[in-house]
Amino acid sequence: MELERRHKPRLYDPIPVKVRGAGPDGKRFEFDTIAKDISAGGLCAPAPGIIRAGEELTFHIRFSLAPGRQTQAPTVSARGTVLRSEEMPDGSSRFAVAFNLRRVL
Repeated sequence: MELERRHKPRLYDPIPVKVRGAGPDGKRFEFDTIAKDISAGGLCAPAPGIIRAGEELTFHIRFSLAPGRQTQAPTVSARGTVLRSEEMPDGSSRFAVAFNLRRVL
C-alpha cells in the first residue's frame, strides 16, 4: 500500500487552467488545460506537448461558480515548478507542479 504524500486537501473537480512558460530552447508557449486535481500546494494537469521536470510555469486558474450565478468566476494566478512529468505515447504529457508560495493560509 502506497503512503499518501500530500498534506493539503485536494479538489478533484475539473478546473480550467491557462499555462505559460518557456521551453529549454527559450521559445515561449501557452496552452489551456483542465487540472486533474489541485490543492493549495500545487496541481496535476495534462499538456498538449512535453513538459519537463524543473520547468518554471505561470498559471491562471479559473474557479467555477454554481450554475445560474451572474458574477465573474474568480481567477487566481500562480507560479510553480514542475516536479515530475509523464510523457504519453501521443506526444502529450501529464505533469505535477508545486506552487512557489511564500505563505499558505
